[in-house]
Amino acid sequence: MEYDLIIVGGRPAGSSLAARLGARGMKVLVVDRATFPSLPGVPSSPILHPGAMALVDELGVDESTYGHPDARMRSLRIDMAGLFEAVMPMPMAANGRDYTYGIERTSFDNALWENLARYPSVERRTGFTMTDLVREGNRVIGIVGSQKGGPEERLTARGVVGADGRFSLVARKVSAPVEEVADDHTSTVYYCDWEGVLPVHEEHPAGLIHATARGLDILFFAMPNGRWSVNTHARSDRVQVNGDAERYYMDTIRSIPTIWRHLEKAERVSPLIGLKKISNGYRRASGPGWVLTGDALHYKDPVDGQGIYDALLETKLLDGAIALWSSGSRSWEDAMAGYRKAVWEATHSMFLTTVGRLRRELYDEPPLPVMKTMIRWTLTDPEYQECFLRVISRDIPPERMTSKALMARAIARGVARDIGSLVRGRAR
Repeated sequence: MEYDLIIVGGRPAGSSLAARLGARGMKVLVVDRATFPSLPGVPSSPILHPGAMALVDELGVDESTYGHPDARMRSLRIDMAGLFEAVMPMPMAANGRDYTYGIERTSFDNALWENLARYPSVERRTGFTMTDLVREGNRVIGIVGSQKGGPEERLTARGVVGADGRFSLVARKVSAPVEEVADDHTSTVYYCDWEGVLPVHEEHPAGLIHATARGLDILFFAMPNGRWSVNTHARSDRVQVNGDAERYYMDTIRSIPTIWRHLEKAERVSPLIGLKKISNGYRRASGPGWVLTGDALHYKDPVDGQGIYDALLETKLLDGAIALWSSGSRSWEDAMAGYRKAVWEATHSMFLTTVGRLRRELYDEPPLPVMKTMIRWTLTDPEYQECFLRVISRDIPPERMTSKALMARAIARGVARDIGSLVRGRAR
């Protein structure tokens, strides 16, 4: 049997693309070596911002299938090394949401996978391991693989999509080169879920970032069923695990009393998961008969929680390119060149914002006077807070957050607040 397209990987990138292609009636095969429901093989941020939820809406997946009231975060609290705190309320996004979700990837990925049952032209196979690509000359025309315990199969198609993650086998088989890399400042992350955590906000679930400004952040995200994901996010060159990740993780969170206060009566309820020296980059997007999407194409640090959004956005753009190709109005090469350009325009500024944040938040070590003044004035400024959260939600371009005019206004208002407080204090 020949398919229009074979998609390798059935998690958010692969499932969302298959749904869009299925809605067009294209004959699609999606394979994944895992069975669903299950966790992804590579650790991933469990955060879903309003922009990503809007893209999930387009797939026809109801919010109730992945969103849980316990995990609906309406604000973000930042503790800057105990020097000051900033509570940032989530602004109303263009799609009418003023919250971010912490999600269980097991449930979320399964919801996207099960959604494909709506499309008669989409065939799904779990427990299927791809081992090689089928070629005709220099063109990819299918895959070789097998169902668990079954014989090897040779499956052909007009094109193959690699949606198989950061360590994509499709990318390796076609020798897709890395076209941009930003690994001067990398992080290492460890996380697990806890129950019985002392809440970080009195009125509603909220995210928490404790920034030391000395190479380490601790992050709390509300999760379904009253759990919390507690993450250590550190500059890679300072993480000394020495073969005992459990000890490193516990020693790290215990080293900050204000963090340990939330956890000392809590219980860990999931295995510890880690990802070391997280790379940031773009691979070549396509070649004869093949194309990459999601983390297989564009991968970066999870600090901004953008991975799922980027995967859903890139597959939307790829769907548009495939429509041009399948209609005959563009060749495969021209359609995929347009896809690569569209992905770059839609994601590159956020990519630069993320790697810039890594440098500033983990590798730069601002003097205490700067933290107590300019950084405090900025992070506690309502206009800057709204702008920051709208950028994270992909509601506005990242350039807005770093504009000189915004920074100048935030600092001016901070100075005015400090002078006002001083005057009122003297008056009393």
